[in-house]
Amino acid sequence: MAEEAGQKPAGAELAAAYANSYNTVASWQGSTGFRPHTFRFRDLGGAGRGIGEQFLASTRYRRADRETQASIQSYFLDAGVVMLARDGDEAIDGLVTVDLPRGVRLRRELGDVLGRRRSVRQYTGDAVPLDQMATLLRAASAITASGRTGLMEGGEREISFRVAPSPGGLYPLETWVLPLRVPGLPRTVWRYHPKRDLLIEEGDTEALDAAAAAFAVPEEVINLRQAALLVLLIGRPWKVLRKYGDRGIRYLFIEAGAVAENVHLACGSLGLGSVDCASVHDDQLHNALGLDGELRLLAHAIVVGVPS
Repeated sequence: MAEEAGQKPAGAELAAAYANSYNTVASWQGSTGFRPHTFRFRDLGGAGRGIGEQFLASTRYRRADRETQASIQSYFLDAGVVMLARDGDEAIDGLVTVDLPRGVRLRRELGDVLGRRRSVRQYTGDAVPLDQMATLLRAASAITASGRTGLMEGGEREISFRVAPSPGGLYPLETWVLPLRVPGLPRTVWRYHPKRDLLIEEGDTEALDAAAAAFAVPEEVINLRQAALLVLLIGRPWKVLRKYGDRGIRYLFIEAGAVAENVHLACGSLGLGSVDCASVHDDQLHNALGLDGELRLLAHAIVVGVPS
């Protein structure tokens, strides 16, 4: 790090340079058994690879990967087309459902919303109306159009398209919501059903409280107790793994980012505050919601509230 005008670097600048270095500057720090991630960062290129590095290496797409190529091509056959057309078809007879209201039209100019987007971590504790929550859920994963495609054996199938892009149109994410302060909606766990544009109950009040308690972020960092709702993006990884192999996991998280940004921009247009939150005890949340953590798991979470 270059010094300016012959001055010595400030303490904070020197500490930042040390923290960002690959080589250990103060060797005594490595003499303890406590190994924060910064220490592992300095071992990059060494013999021991971390899980993250293994993931990056294992999910590379290679030119000679004939198995993945064959898997992708199979989705262009009739069976693959029919499977995509029937995505979201499920029996909901006997389940508790709630029809969503029309929602609020997003009127702010996109450029204005983009320029004003900020992560909001402190909230007033006020409620968010049900029609505004409906708008957020539709911004996340609503069906916005459909098209028809022909089958080789004859006939056609209708394929739906959603508001956020998805790998191969597979839509491996479900949008769940924990309404902490949403008048007119029971305080239980809900899943948004894009094809029917309604909510399906997935857990009771006890499950909601247990899932909310799985968030590990301190209150002074994100004021969860004053938030109005939590949006959970629940992944079903095998929807992409069976087509793209291990690389499909990358695509699932890319989709989660696209969905999350839609929610944030909708919040900005409505005057709500939102922030991404990855500080969650996964196993605790999975247990609370009855998820196995492999075939169905938490991919991402968004906190929403009225900004203070």
